[in-house]
Amino acid sequence: MNIDVHCHFEQLPAELREKEIRGNIVAGVAVDYKSGEILLEYKKIYPNLMVCLGIHPEYPEKYDDYDLVEKQIRENAAEISAIGEIGLPYFNLLEIEDMEKKADILKKAEIIFEKFLKLAAELDLPVNLHCIEDSGEYAIRELKKYKIKKALFHWFEGDLSALEKIKGNGWNISVSPDVIYNKEYEKFVRNIPLEIITLESDGPWEYGGEIGIPSMTEKTADFLTKIYSKSKEEILEIANRNACVLFNIKND
Repeated sequence: MNIDVHCHFEQLPAELREKEIRGNIVAGVAVDYKSGEILLEYKKIYPNLMVCLGIHPEYPEKYDDYDLVEKQIRENAAEISAIGEIGLPYFNLLEIEDMEKKADILKKAEIIFEKFLKLAAELDLPVNLHCIEDSGEYAIRELKKYKIKKALFHWFEGDLSALEKIKGNGWNISVSPDVIYNKEYEKFVRNIPLEIITLESDGPWEYGGEIGIPSMTEKTADFLTKIYSKSKEEILEIANRNACVLFNIKND
């Protein structure tokens, strides 16, 4: 089975959840405490679902729930696959003109991010990251500070020096179906070494008018054949193997 390393599984329409989870292994990432609770319930129903718990950094109104989410993670540490979606805000900050407010949100985000990394190090869990553009370098420093062994930079697009450091530290980057539709993103993906890639849907984010679903990993792999000069099957094999190592899962 193919592995979707980053999907907001609980947000998919019910009929798509049922269909997609049968043929794929899916890392469902929480955005807050409530979505985490839903994912934990789904985990009891769907053996192919991997649960990642955290607070999405683009929702600063959720930051005050950190203690609640930490408790949720600790109580379910044996059942979850990673801490995430965690990281630093980017899109949220673009919409704010008040510089003081921007600085305040970023400072709080950094504090929360550091707490999550400290927890991941303590529990020896991977992290599923939302750290794009300029936040990549900051994230790398913090990951090294807490000696995080396994990290996934989801849908990462940043500078090439950050990319080299991600590779050098043995962390992974997931490629989304956006590579098929976005020429600028495709240019960046061409620099990502095949040895560190994984595949994601980030569902239900839409691509070309279609809802992102786990089986889109096949479509992405097919597109990547022209970048890596490998067959779709070879790309899927490498991406799935990387995901298995990242999340410590068996995919026979």
